[in-house]
Amino acid sequence: MSTYSAHHLTIHSSMEFPELKKSKVKEDLTIKYGSFSYNSHDILENGAFRIASQYIITKNGVFLRWNDRDICQINSREIIVNPDTGIEDNFLRSLILGPALGIYLHLKGRMVLHSSTINIEGRGVGFVGHNGAGKSTTTSYFLKKGYPLVADDVSSLEFIDDIPVVYPGIPRIKLWPETIELWDGPLVCFPIHSQSTKRSCVVENFHDEPTHLKHIYVIERAEKTEIKDISPQEGLIELIRNSYCANIFSDTYQKESLADYGKLLKKISLKRLYIQEGLDKLDNMVKRVEEDVVLND
Repeated sequence: MSTYSAHHLTIHSSMEFPELKKSKVKEDLTIKYGSFSYNSHDILENGAFRIASQYIITKNGVFLRWNDRDICQINSREIIVNPDTGIEDNFLRSLILGPALGIYLHLKGRMVLHSSTINIEGRGVGFVGHNGAGKSTTTSYFLKKGYPLVADDVSSLEFIDDIPVVYPGIPRIKLWPETIELWDGPLVCFPIHSQSTKRSCVVENFHDEPTHLKHIYVIERAEKTEIKDISPQEGLIELIRNSYCANIFSDTYQKESLADYGKLLKKISLKRLYIQEGLDKLDNMVKRVEEDVVLND
């Protein structure tokens, strides 16, 4: 068993995770191989989660499936991983550190955003948007400019003394080959899946302390790079839409989350970031965000 840290948790795991930092602190979460089962009488709710993955909720926890294969059982204490998924190790780790851990954090009472977060001089700045909007590419360019990563893809947060705080996630970022080519110097990457060219890349410049979340930008592609305000009503919709578990725990989740995300909206600056197509336009995008962050501090 190895012990790691991520999302302000200490994880005791029989699975090896080279993406994570080792820790010696008493564990909060256990990840282990084991058997689990459920039957149709146990199911309270089920449906699609993320791409090719499904969820099943029972009174004993949440079960994650991928392409109709049972992946793991998630409850408030542990994640039990099916040892016979037939899935490549790299991709299985990605499922556990992404969807499974995101669900676990939600069960523990965290707000979980499908967001990448960086630290700009002490300010947490998050990027959200639909799949393919360019969250990771945008984030990577800020890393290239020297700003440290706080979390990639899954950002978990809580209010501490009435301040929204993002916890450090996993020191890696998922990138496409054309983005990796822009990197200065060598970048340690490994495949996520043999049928995908996307890579999981180790990030050396990682902010491993909780960060005050002050800004969130909703990324959209456009013919011109600019930043625009969002109405409070639109902002609340965007936060709910980009919550990591928005389509799980549907009825109860929406009711419980409405107040939390309404409170978050009052504590942060939430705007739309329109980004012009082309990697050569990213310098201008970084400059606009830097100016906006300082102006609205």
